[in-house]
Order: sequence, then C-alpha cells, then structure tokens
Amino acid sequence: MSKVRSPKRIASALAVNVLLSLSLAGGAYADSAADIAPGALTTPPPVEMNLNSSNSLLANKYLINYYSTISKASGTQVSINGFTGAGQAVDSIGINYVLQRWTGSAWVDAGSAYENGSNKLSLSGTKNFNVQAGYYYRGKTIHWINENGTYEEGTYYTNSILVEQ
Repeated sequence: MSKVRSPKRIASALAVNVLLSLSLAGGAYADSAADIAPGALTTPPPVEMNLNSSNSLLANKYLINYYSTISKASGTQVSINGFTGAGQAVDSIGINYVLQRWTGSAWVDAGSAYENGSNKLSLSGTKNFNVQAGYYYRGKTIHWINENGTYEEGTYYTNSILVEQ
C-alpha cells in the first residue's frame, strides 16, 4: 500500500520547518549592542580576505611583491607600514596610503599620504595618522611601478584594529 500525501499536509510540514529554522537561526545571533567590544563605538567590521595580490602579480612584468600592515603607534595614532617590490630597478615606484575607518556599516576614507622613489628595486615606508578613539581602522595601500611607460599597480588591505576609548 503506497502512502499518498496531500498538498496541504506537505505545505504545513514545510511551513513548520521554515519557522523552526528561522527561530533557531535567530537565536544564534546576539543583539548588535551586545556585539560591540568594550571601548568601541560600533560593531566590528566583517572579516575580509585579501584576494588582490596573487592574481594581479601573475599578470605583472615589474611589480612582483607588495603588502602593508597597520598597528597602534600611541593612544590616538596608528601607523601603516608598506612595501613595494620590483623585479629590477624601475623608473619610479610608490605607495599611496589610505587610512579607513569603520562606521558600523561601511569603510570610509579618514586620511591619506604617499611616498615614491626613482631608480629603485623596492620601496618601504611608514605613515602615521591621528585617529578618533572608539573606532576600527584599516589601511588600504596602492602599490605602483612605472617602468619605461609601463604602469602596474596593486591594492592591499590590512587587517582592522580597534583604537579603544
């Protein structure tokens, strides 16, 4: 004897499963106010992968390596360190530093600086930025090379840090 299920019974079972799933998923997340770390004014930013360097480096002729880091320099100052490497001494090489602040929903630019050099194989440097306590910050660095009319660049995002109040 085969069991035939009615469409109403299937729809009811499906509705119960959906509601149960939603209630369980809803309980897995805390209030956004509870997600705010001590000393922070916003929720933390999402964790993002730095997928930029591998693919773009394969296509480059001169730009072979770049990265950056961010760290707390003092109470209300952060430092962004950057490195740009070439496969040979190039006509010009540089780093554009952009400090970004997390608003709780988006990254916004909060400061910028740059440095460059000529006839170099690599360039490294550090830029300090004054910041407001209570926010998360990250560095966005654009690393570039110009050699005999060929321009290459890559962008790198640091991890984020909280400057506590």
